[in-house]
Amino acid sequence: MQRNRRFAGLAFVFLIGLCICTGLVRGDQADKPKVLIIGDSISIGYTNDVAKLLADKAEVVRPRREKGGIINCGSSAMGIAGIDQWLGDTKWDVVHFNWGLWDIAHRSEDSKAQGKRDKVNGKITAKPAEYEANLRKLVSKLKSTGATLIWASTSPVPDGEVGRIRGDEVKYNAIAAKVMAENGIAVDDLYSYMLPKAKEFWVGPGNVHYTKEGSRYLADKVAAMIECALGPMTMELWPDGVPDAKGKEDKDIPTMTVYLPMGGKANGAAVVVCPGGGYGHLAMDHEGDQIARWLNSFGVTGVVLNYRHRGKGYGYPAPLDDAQRAMRLVRSNAGLWGIDTSKVGVLGFSAGGHLVSTVTTLFDKEYGKAGDEVDKFSSRPDFSVLCYPVISTTEWFAHKGSKNNLLGKDADGMLVRLMSTELQVTKNTPPTFLLHANDDRGVWPENSIAFYTALRKAKVKAEMHIYEKGGHGFGLGKGKGPVESWPDVCGKWILAVTSDK
Repeated sequence: MQRNRRFAGLAFVFLIGLCICTGLVRGDQADKPKVLIIGDSISIGYTNDVAKLLADKAEVVRPRREKGGIINCGSSAMGIAGIDQWLGDTKWDVVHFNWGLWDIAHRSEDSKAQGKRDKVNGKITAKPAEYEANLRKLVSKLKSTGATLIWASTSPVPDGEVGRIRGDEVKYNAIAAKVMAENGIAVDDLYSYMLPKAKEFWVGPGNVHYTKEGSRYLADKVAAMIECALGPMTMELWPDGVPDAKGKEDKDIPTMTVYLPMGGKANGAAVVVCPGGGYGHLAMDHEGDQIARWLNSFGVTGVVLNYRHRGKGYGYPAPLDDAQRAMRLVRSNAGLWGIDTSKVGVLGFSAGGHLVSTVTTLFDKEYGKAGDEVDKFSSRPDFSVLCYPVISTTEWFAHKGSKNNLLGKDADGMLVRLMSTELQVTKNTPPTFLLHANDDRGVWPENSIAFYTALRKAKVKAEMHIYEKGGHGFGLGKGKGPVESWPDVCGKWILAVTSDK
């Protein structure tokens, strides 16, 4: 994702970033969340860029000497020696930290070359058991601060590096990952993120360090992770111009809000959530925010879509354009957010369920295109969840309010049939989970039944649950009787269907 898409409109960014990085706090900086970056020379390279990217959101600092020089936090043993001083008495909101590059360095013990890196004759700085023990001590100390902790994996080591053996970083990253998992700490996987680009960005042969462009590339990843740790991150779907926009007000600018699962739970899956509202408004709380946080509870990234609808002055094809664009955007940002592009699903409620069903069945149509790099990513969901969905626009049980808001009262018959999604299911439709209540008088359960029947005929994997009671619009179903069990059932289904990938 281009940085101007996430952090558009920053004023005097360089000056503000410089003030942050030198420890100066001016204006409203004192009121912003405080972020500490601890790490080796690789992290020194990206710190200033991270500070610039987050200038309007947080005060970003890193350990410095009394005279202002940046401290290379070195090995895990050096971390133990310096951690109290680096933390100081500041109340940190987020700590993004890393040790490893120094720990895997082999250093000479020869008196004439004391401390120089030498993988042939030198001794490794910290053996695996020592590295693990040091990390546990450091994690214990960091957890005591109450800050949200983010571990950054060690970036790739090139062949020919004088003091390090390529592959050691993989072994030590595995050790660190185990420690972080045991302590519920989120992992910012810089290794996997940089691996495809490392040769392009290394300063030179055998050098682990990166060019300015490489450091900026890493900064995008680090900043995205920190931003989501500070709270959900909202971005525009169409930063270069909304298709068929009727104005430039907030209602004309669709967005999506990203909720990353922190605390070491992330499993690589993501779900775009489409709240309901009859294509006339959006139930952004109980069918949006609450759903994203529920997804986070079992490791899935939640992306809540604020799409255009009749209440904002828009009908077909705006909602479908927005939803398919969101699917592509999620995949285009997979590296930044730690998402597996083969585990991206979609979930919707009521009319949002209808929108999801159109994404589920019409993914091969030319919706949601912007003429940019994002277009190359697929909008086909890997799985779909339809909660008390509107489905048919042709049968007696069609929801007339949603149909009219989406298509208008005098819609062309071909378009009406296209939007009756039980008629659009094919063998290529992704696995689908359906949920409804038998006593739903807002949207008849025959909608789910019709879609489920079509899935069965097409031999698509499907699961449907119709509860006796629950009515319409029950969201997570808390306090609604047996229907409140659906999140647990559905969560297990999502984990099962994504584990097959």
